[in-house]
Amino acid sequence: MGKGFAIILSAPSGTGKTTTCNLLREKLPDLKFAISHTTRTIRNGEKEGVDYFFITQKEFEDKIKNNDFLEWACVHNFYYGTSIQPANTLLKNGCDTLLELDVQGVETLRKTQYQGIYILLLPPSIEEMKARLTKRGTNSEESILRRIETGKREIKKYKMYDYVITNHEVENTVDTILSILQAEKVKVSHYSPPSPDIEELLKDGVD
Repeated sequence: MGKGFAIILSAPSGTGKTTTCNLLREKLPDLKFAISHTTRTIRNGEKEGVDYFFITQKEFEDKIKNNDFLEWACVHNFYYGTSIQPANTLLKNGCDTLLELDVQGVETLRKTQYQGIYILLLPPSIEEMKARLTKRGTNSEESILRRIETGKREIKKYKMYDYVITNHEVENTVDTILSILQAEKVKVSHYSPPSPDIEELLKDGVD
């Protein structure tokens, strides 16, 4: 059994990352999801242990001290982190695994040369990002402005990623991600010989 693919998806706030991840998981039922921990409050429609593990700041900081996280970051005054063991166990068992990370988390993974397919979602414009944040109805004007300023800094980090997708419409965005995954799986670097005789030929090198 080969190792699974880590699909690392991130986006500025208001870009539609959660909606995109949900639809991607619907279209790929076998895709596993590395559930992150967070200290922010639960939103309408979210479920504990499905969208996130919602924990206190002290619990999160204890996990940091115990080196429990593959990556973690403080974003908009809340902690977010991905536990090491669950994500790595899924990958070792051959499961393609979705990691929904903030840009800070991606910076951490890149520094450790963590292997995966890094995809950044961007909004069509800053105005559209603001409109989407306002439509949520859960953020104050001050919070929206802060998220936009953070988003602008995150957009400038686009070169950390393998792929950048402008999220005009979620169905098209997910179809693009599916095409990326299909192409990645047939790269020479990921080729796995289907039979012993072909494997033997490959050991001899290329003429």
